[in-house]
Amino acid sequence: MSRLLPALLVLLLLAAGARARDITDHEGYRVTLPDAPRRIVSLHDWTLTVMAHELNAPLLASTGRLGPDGVPFMRGARELFGLDFSQVALAAIFGRPDLEHIRSLKPDLILANSGDNTPLRAQLATIAPTLMFDAESGRPPLALYADLAGWLGRTARFEALKAAYERRLAEVRARILPPGAPAPTYAVMLINPRDGTVQVVRTYGVLTTALDDLGFRPMPIVAGMGRSNRMTISPELIDALDADILFTTYLPPRHGGVEEVNADMDRIAPGARATMKAFAAGRVINLPRYEVYPVSFRGLHRVLEAIAATVHETGSTGDAP
Repeated sequence: MSRLLPALLVLLLLAAGARARDITDHEGYRVTLPDAPRRIVSLHDWTLTVMAHELNAPLLASTGRLGPDGVPFMRGARELFGLDFSQVALAAIFGRPDLEHIRSLKPDLILANSGDNTPLRAQLATIAPTLMFDAESGRPPLALYADLAGWLGRTARFEALKAAYERRLAEVRARILPPGAPAPTYAVMLINPRDGTVQVVRTYGVLTTALDDLGFRPMPIVAGMGRSNRMTISPELIDALDADILFTTYLPPRHGGVEEVNADMDRIAPGARATMKAFAAGRVINLPRYEVYPVSFRGLHRVLEAIAATVHETGSTGDAP
């Protein structure tokens, strides 16, 4: 029996080694983490929490934000999945990191966003293996999502979600774009009724991901934005957004009706709606911001369904040249 003990010890050590993986995160850190983490703490709600939850990863805790009533919530995760702090623990209020509380949660993996948490990275790494995720790297959203899925050992789940999205994408494309039909143009605009400004946006989470995947074409003004992702335009230049389909987003307490968009446009650029074909044809789509900005397959599906419903109601995606 005594002769077997060394051999058993070697086998146990080898098995323990097999349960760990080395990952290089988005900041270039080489991190050793459990092959199957069980107590994940996310330090960003509408990016890391949303994706980890959709991947069915064992999410222990997340940062949150304080609502007007003083009750913490998870932006994006609440809107997309109904996730609240009765289901996961509160790690900290966003912008107010509480390292001792995070330590008390005994995580086996911490997910943190570059920029927000880079200065704390070394301290976080003393609590648990810490992976830095760069949501602003400029890479395609789904490529970044695939990275996270790989880190968490959830690639199979990611690929299943992606395959379901691609099937629905093909169905919607076939339904709204007849063979040989020109691809419609689109513009994403953000209206700020408080200061009376309109911004045109190049990329906007899964909203523009779905539009580009469908084959829609951004308006030429986007090509002239250089490296900028957003540009404020004056009311006199609003015609540069005269796309076949217009998209915008809203935040509570607004309700998302097109009537709100119409009223904002009439106040900011009187008369513009009369000359813009998307308004005339009823092809203005106003979506909940934190359903279509965070990266998630559920958000992608909601964009596709909104487009399909609008085209069904109006009977056309437009007559792009």
